[in-house]
Amino acid sequence: MPDRLLAELGFPTFQDVTGQTSVARLHRAGQRCGIYVLGFADGERYVGQAVDVTRRFLNHRKTYADLTHLTFKCVPEEELDAEEQRCIHTLEAGGMLLRNFDHMSVVRGDRAFDQVVTPAEQEAWLRSDPNLQDGEPHVLDESLWRRQRHKFEQFMALPHAQQALTLLGQYIAATIPFPRTTEQDFWIVTCLPYGMGKDFTTYCRVTVNMQENLSIYGSEEGLEVSIHTAVSPLKELLGEDWQQILEEGEFEVTGHRYRSGGHDQTNILAFGYEHAGVLLTVMETLQSMAVLNLRLMRRGGSYQPGSHCPQLVDAALEAMTAMQQGR
Repeated sequence: MPDRLLAELGFPTFQDVTGQTSVARLHRAGQRCGIYVLGFADGERYVGQAVDVTRRFLNHRKTYADLTHLTFKCVPEEELDAEEQRCIHTLEAGGMLLRNFDHMSVVRGDRAFDQVVTPAEQEAWLRSDPNLQDGEPHVLDESLWRRQRHKFEQFMALPHAQQALTLLGQYIAATIPFPRTTEQDFWIVTCLPYGMGKDFTTYCRVTVNMQENLSIYGSEEGLEVSIHTAVSPLKELLGEDWQQILEEGEFEVTGHRYRSGGHDQTNILAFGYEHAGVLLTVMETLQSMAVLNLRLMRRGGSYQPGSHCPQLVDAALEAMTAMQQGR
């Protein structure tokens, strides 16, 4: 089935290149720019682009001792990026096991994150296992606390600061795997990332790995919230009409996605504190956010740990707890 997708994407039949050091004889000069797919002995594949596939093959041969097959199609140079992404997204969605890292939604194999949260704990967390225990707060960098103090004080003086804190706390507690254990190392919260706006301010932003998955904006009139989420759980839980269901709830589904999170994601906008609160209390949307965050943590650690605001995390989780207890 997956290899059938290659034909549908315009690739010819795989050629056996086991042990070959060059494929120059297979691809004539002037017809070497395009997209290729490598096949490996274990059945996995790799999708790439090349201005000259024969030169690119030489590099891959040095890297992969188990390279056995190659298929290639010509693509104009100006279309390489878009076509590479299209092929990766189509093949991954069709169930093909790819060794690619960029443009992939799911990164397979052993990852650094597995040393912090075991695969078994990750699976249990996605099932909302009540027996799981998070660690204690561990961000003890005094210089970081000092650097973030002024921004945090500015944040607390903003209109709707308490509402923003509650939404942030709900998001962290429900969609970030073991938030205290993974804080700063795999996800961060930036406070006032662009400073104070005159009429409109970015209150805070949650970045997982290198992707901005939650942004809270505000003005005198109220809050707006932008959330990136995985699509496949929405389809599974809400059905194929998931987008229509969200739009009937007056949420805006923009379809925006970042390269780091792959094709299986979208962006949802909510308008107002109560409206955003629906997204952060409904199981279907929470599960979809959680899936995307876990995938991104498995890609790697936080890219800007020095921008983290630990005060904001403490205040957000406290605000969420107060809301739950009716205080």
